[in-house]
Amino acid sequence: MPEGTEKVINQEQEWAEENLATLINKVNERYERPDSTLASNPEQLKCYQEHNEEILNLSIERGTQKGLDKKQLRTLEISAILHDLTKADKPPDNLADVNNYVLVTHGEAAANETRSILAENPEMMTKILGENYQKDDFETTATTIENAIRSHMGPHPGFMTSVLEGVNKKLSQRGEKEIVHPYPPEGDVVAETLLAADMRSLAGRKGVEKVLAIRSVSPFFKNEDEKLCQQYAASNIKLTTEEAALISAFKSSGEARDMIKNINDRDWVNEAVKEAMNGVYFYGAGENKIELTYSQVAAKKEQLELAKNREKIKEMA
Repeated sequence: MPEGTEKVINQEQEWAEENLATLINKVNERYERPDSTLASNPEQLKCYQEHNEEILNLSIERGTQKGLDKKQLRTLEISAILHDLTKADKPPDNLADVNNYVLVTHGEAAANETRSILAENPEMMTKILGENYQKDDFETTATTIENAIRSHMGPHPGFMTSVLEGVNKKLSQRGEKEIVHPYPPEGDVVAETLLAADMRSLAGRKGVEKVLAIRSVSPFFKNEDEKLCQQYAASNIKLTTEEAALISAFKSSGEARDMIKNINDRDWVNEAVKEAMNGVYFYGAGENKIELTYSQVAAKKEQLELAKNREKIKEMA
């Protein structure tokens, strides 16, 4: 990192925290509403808020490193703040039985609310464009923010791949339009950088911990992890459900990294993947909490590969 870049990043993070507080508070208030899925879960609420703070800081970090100008950087900041606006909303009544519907549609839903939020808070656009901006400037910038939010998950966001497939299967059965997670528009550096920030969060330690937390309580993911255990058992390798969850979490990390088209952004995300391989993880909570490390599951993955290779050799003999 060039000398002085870290100082610039810190200054911009402080600026955003102070000058964009209205939007930050708006998202937090949305999460805290009585009809929010987080209303009775303060621990999960804290995780959502910490994630949003992390994405804002990562966006500023990466945007600064890439040399975004002030207009681009502050457009990116607003996109980062609003990207998960609707993630804690409850689904429409007619789709309440479609598991994970809001999880896979929240990017589109948040993008659809962006223009009205900016219109209600015109001072936010002034932070980007200055005092005397024109209507065309508003339209262009609002569209850029919408595109960034809409594509912040990318087409195959790690562990979300199977979730998206499951939701679309249900929607297709009911004659509903299937959901697509698009790539950022070609050449859109704001959307590209928000995607990189979100994928770095998913690929890094906090992302792995988040995936483990979800997999430890979700029947859908527990079932998926049990299936993986059975695959290992077929090669006489004992894999526990919690180890399967950690393998799945790191598979998500790799998928998040590999989805990034920009090579430099991909390398930046890969830094987080490597860092996440160190230290201890925990599966479950309280007395049932299980301690895990990447090295122990990596060893079992290697055993499986060796077993598969031996089988191939036998088949060729």
